[in-house]
Amino acid sequence: MRDAMIRRRCVLAGVVWAWAFVLSCASLVADEGNDLLQRLVGDGISLTETTNALIDRPTFLDADGKPVGDAEVEQALKQVARAGGVARFVRDSVVAPVAIEMDSVRDDAGQRIGHVLNVTFVVHAALDVVQDSDALDQLMGMQEPAAEDAGEAKTLSEDELTKAGVASAPDDETSDDETYGRVRFPLLDRVLIQGVIHAESFRRIEGNEQDRVTIAWQLDPRFENTWSPIKRDDLGQEVIGDAKAYQGIGGVIVATRLPPTIAPSDKDATVVQARLVIHEPEAWFGGRNQLRSKLPLLIQDRVRDLRKKLAEAD
Repeated sequence: MRDAMIRRRCVLAGVVWAWAFVLSCASLVADEGNDLLQRLVGDGISLTETTNALIDRPTFLDADGKPVGDAEVEQALKQVARAGGVARFVRDSVVAPVAIEMDSVRDDAGQRIGHVLNVTFVVHAALDVVQDSDALDQLMGMQEPAAEDAGEAKTLSEDELTKAGVASAPDDETSDDETYGRVRFPLLDRVLIQGVIHAESFRRIEGNEQDRVTIAWQLDPRFENTWSPIKRDDLGQEVIGDAKAYQGIGGVIVATRLPPTIAPSDKDATVVQARLVIHEPEAWFGGRNQLRSKLPLLIQDRVRDLRKKLAEAD
């Protein structure tokens, strides 16, 4: 049983580990906003030359990127809570519901080429506690010993950015809210993704209803990004196949305060919403629905682990 649980948690370590890199490298600093988030919401993420996957605007932010009002928050929670109701959805429990919606992205011929994943849940901890801890790293990362080979990353130097044609901001305008990192991570022991992730973040925590944390990231199309098949030779040793061009993975994470009128028994609660887009070439799994069947289970496990961690720290 324990081995099965470890396999389930680690089987998609690559996708979720990439989020961990974003969260750990994108320093949360106050700024005028999150430009990358606005671009991803407006333009989506390109999966192929002819197909874009759109990212819905985060439900709990308005068009200006500010938290919506209490009534709109409650209405949005009613939609994701469905028949279970808002009270059950926001209750202070490790096993409180996690709203997970996963839709396929199809090309003009109707072929499935990717997925859009939307996740919403509540944690009973103040926004600043969630942000200051490594809780989101735990949510999006894989910390178990069995995931030692989940991936690796290195922040790009200024020289590497210059060679790629990425202009640096003037010294008096630079901040740590924008990062570029070269990553390498496997999916399901079948695919190896390598490339550069671009991330931007925004943080506003002043103790009122306007507080929020946003993170946006994507595999940057200005760099050479690839995927390679992972095979086994006659001795069972891992063999990496020829690299093929790849693009189309990214997402946004938004954390806002849960209005106390919705959870009166606990004023320190946070709504977390994550949206993920991932391009899945047919050659990855031969058309089998591997990602769709496994990713929601992994996310649910991660949310429960996050809740446990925050409860223990309280």
